[in-house]
Amino acid sequence: MHRTLFDIGPFSIHLYGVMLAIAFWLGIELSARLARERGIDPTHIIDLGIVILISSVVGARLLFVFTHLSDYENDFLGVFKIWEGGLSFYGGLAAGIVFGIGFIVKRDLPVGKVTDIIAPQIALGISIARIGCFLNGCCFGKECNLPWGLTFPPDSQAGWTMGHVKIHPTQLYAVVANFAIFLFLRHLLRKNSASGSVFYSLLILYGLWRLSVDFVRYHEPNMYVGALGNGITWTQLISLVIVIIGIVKLLRLRKRESE
Repeated sequence: MHRTLFDIGPFSIHLYGVMLAIAFWLGIELSARLARERGIDPTHIIDLGIVILISSVVGARLLFVFTHLSDYENDFLGVFKIWEGGLSFYGGLAAGIVFGIGFIVKRDLPVGKVTDIIAPQIALGISIARIGCFLNGCCFGKECNLPWGLTFPPDSQAGWTMGHVKIHPTQLYAVVANFAIFLFLRHLLRKNSASGSVFYSLLILYGLWRLSVDFVRYHEPNMYVGALGNGITWTQLISLVIVIIGIVKLLRLRKRESE
């Protein structure tokens, strides 16, 4: 784990923020190229990427802060320190979808076609961002007795939470899983499936992945659904909803194609 890339006077360049920047830059670049190949002006995709970048980061941070209000009671400025970690993916996804689709509609672009173009890069971006999580020591797993279990430095979030015990490197699990999703979605995109099907496939695949990995990922007690015991998290419930939405939408697309 290595949190800081280098220091400039009193300022530190954190690798978590660097990986986030790389994820967005690469996602926008690849999406713009795909748009050009499919007859869409890539400048629309670049503008869309900026909208998604701003809205998703704000949405991800707001949801994280909302679920960790006690951490910021005496540190209001800490709300803005996103380079230290603390982004909720589903907060970012929700904000990105709402503002992204609103932008697509405003530009009078084909919603299904555009969302299919950017869907693989969303998975790639998550994969790259999780490298930043690993280097930052956040989004870590529960205790692990398997050969690949890792211990984190005591000055990291994982270290001061879990102590000197081996834990699941859930960040690295996410790197591999989301890169695999990226490759699969790019394959679907090349098959020219029904408009919207690649994006709905992303919802299904990511939702299933998140539903499963949360069983070995560490969560604060307030992230568990009390009525369902301490085994189910709120993110798992959200994941299940997203999977169902993706399946229903995909089935409707296929039914429409067969009619």
